[in-house]
Amino acid sequence: MSPRKTLQEREQELRPLLATPAGRDELQELAARYYAASGRLRPAGTSAITYILVYERELGLISG
Repeated sequence: MSPRKTLQEREQELRPLLATPAGRDELQELAARYYAASGRLRPAGTSAITYILVYERELGLISG
């Protein structure tokens, strides 16, 4: 099992995806999968990256 990434490491991994349309689509798809799994809507004004990070942190996939 690989060690968990930190919140900052995961954010740095996701942030470059905003630079391209394909990357933005990838972020939206991941957020949609997380919504389907949790049933919790992304709050208005919240970025897909923030939504992804909160979800992954709650699952213990990333650390503080």
